[in-house]
Amino acid sequence: MSKVVLKGLSKSFGDVNVVNNIDLEIKDHEFLSFLGPSGCGKTTTLRMIAGFDMPTTGEIFIGERLVSSVEKKIFVPPEERNVGMVFQNYAVWPHMDVFKNVAYPLKIKKTGAEEMKERVMKVLSMVKLTGMEKRYPHQLSGGQQQRVALARALVMEPDVMLLDEPLSNLDAKLREEMRFEIKDIQRRIGVTIIYVTHDQAEAMAMSDRILLLHNARVQQLGTPKDLYERPENQFVADFIGLINFLKIDVTEREGRMMASFPSSPETPPFEVNPENTGKSSEGGFVFAIRPENVKLVSPDSSSIRGKVTKKVYLGNILDYRVALGKEEIRVEASSGEEFELGQTVGLRFESYVLFK
Repeated sequence: MSKVVLKGLSKSFGDVNVVNNIDLEIKDHEFLSFLGPSGCGKTTTLRMIAGFDMPTTGEIFIGERLVSSVEKKIFVPPEERNVGMVFQNYAVWPHMDVFKNVAYPLKIKKTGAEEMKERVMKVLSMVKLTGMEKRYPHQLSGGQQQRVALARALVMEPDVMLLDEPLSNLDAKLREEMRFEIKDIQRRIGVTIIYVTHDQAEAMAMSDRILLLHNARVQQLGTPKDLYERPENQFVADFIGLINFLKIDVTEREGRMMASFPSSPETPPFEVNPENTGKSSEGGFVFAIRPENVKLVSPDSSSIRGKVTKKVYLGNILDYRVALGKEEIRVEASSGEEFELGQTVGLRFESYVLFK
């Protein structure tokens, strides 16, 4: 297994820059996801690592081996990089049974029949397809076809596995099941995985770290917890999970940083953590807070008050909308005390981020 290192990696198609100067080290045995909206450069980056696209600038290392360098005129073709690739559309051959589909890469390398059978049966067991080796793709479910694609990538014992939105064609329940399957396989064999997805829940559930991309640039690299609890900019905060954005004005009063809502002048100022205001300690900020970090209490328990405008029962939580002057804030509350439409409530803010 191997680490993957990208140095100053960029890719342009004509005047359009689709990947802009990525510096990244993906650790050995790590599960790292490229996450972002369509057109952000995540699949193009994956294709450059695989060797399907040539970078415009920069270098790529797989292990200690330099496999791509524009400056040094080095470009190792895909078949010599020892990477396994799993595509969005599975790419299984309809005229071959499961065994032949999985064995195909070994056949190309002229692996002996006994070794081929042993390795194929081993990976089929790993992906829970034992007994299905004589079936054809049309006899398999979507999830089983995806397992065939995984097995075919694994049978080569690759240094790195590259997966390009492999679950997007599956239904929601099967997609969730396959997340655990892939992560379990990765833990058992220790292969380095680079995973492309636009689905934040998928990336959060599977990844050791996430590289969030937008407009061809890296927005943040970190653990799922880092991105959710400590977003570095407003795009990251908005893309990962649900969040409220409210405009506030911050002023310093007797050594305390006090915030007020310009849209709700009747709401008394409240204290904010000076560490969250950064170098610009006063002025206008965007107050960003997750719905579960807003607590509804009786109006006597908080000077910040609002009126319940919407209430939706979602089983494990109650989803409220609360009017705060001209702003509306979303609140997710667990079962417990319920508040009714039109009721005045107090609000407590437990964890938040400020953006200038």
